Amino acid sequence: MALTHILLDIIVPIFVLIGMGFFIEKKSHFDLQVLTKTLLYLIMPATLITTLSTSELSSDYIWDTLVFCLAMLILLYLLSALVARALKYNKNMTRAFNLSVMYYNSGNFGFPASDLAFPGLGLAVQSIILSVQNFLIFTLGIFVVSTRHISAAQAFKQMFKMPFIYAVTLAWCIRSFEIDMPPFIWLPLEYLTQALIPMALLALGIQLAKTKISHAWQVSIVSLCCRLLLSPVMGFGLVILLDIDRTIAPILVLSTSYPTAINTVLLAMEFDSEEEFAANAVFLSTVWSIITVATVIFLVKEGF
Repeated sequence: MALTHILLDIIVPIFVLIGMGFFIEKKSHFDLQVLTKTLLYLIMPATLITTLSTSELSSDYIWDTLVFCLAMLILLYLLSALVARALKYNKNMTRAFNLSVMYYNSGNFGFPASDLAFPGLGLAVQSIILSVQNFLIFTLGIFVVSTRHISAAQAFKQMFKMPFIYAVTLAWCIRSFEIDMPPFIWLPLEYLTQALIPMALLALGIQLAKTKISHAWQVSIVSLCCRLLLSPVMGFGLVILLDIDRTIAPILVLSTSYPTAINTVLLAMEFDSEEEFAANAVFLSTVWSIITVATVIFLVKEGF
């Protein structure tokens, strides 16, 4: 698949929708909280249920994806910790830097990109990645950035407020026990799933438009290099090391190339941990991912 086709058929449609959300927000302000909650509590859980319960992913594929995600998180943490130490960041900056490198945008960006690059299977694999990422960002991520603000018990309670846990559990039950869902329940779930890509990308554009970029953007360049350049290289090495099946290996490598998750800004705002740096990291990595994600798609399609 030629790089120009990847840009025109996959990357450009994604950024057209992101751009629409960005410019609509600049012209007329949206209630982002309502849109975000609609995605978080309705559309993404519905997508997890429909994709995970009907996908052809074997238990081996699911297990490989889980192991890959956890191993990748550990490697990215070690990378970010070493870089932060080498550059002598203070504790607050180190925490924010760790999050910007470790957690990538598996939802708003990852769902559409994986689905367009690998129709069908990409969405199913990305659903598992999103589940793992959300689980870790609302548990380990909170611990990383808020050791002085929140207790272990509070973080544990926060985790169980997230709907993705229940969506994954329901999908597992439907799949394992071959439950035949009645149409009046299943059809609304499918309609919500169909709304995912446009809603997620418009929401990302609106979020970026609301993000305040400071003059200290240079500090985020290091995070950008780790997130967009080193992360997919590490991902490629990891799928080789773990001997992951070539069917899902390119999807997993591609997922590691996505820009910094917007949730890192939300955590930084919540716990007063270098909010400006986090905002710059998200904005710059999203913009530059136009080039880097297209390149990674080209390489994984040629290499696997």
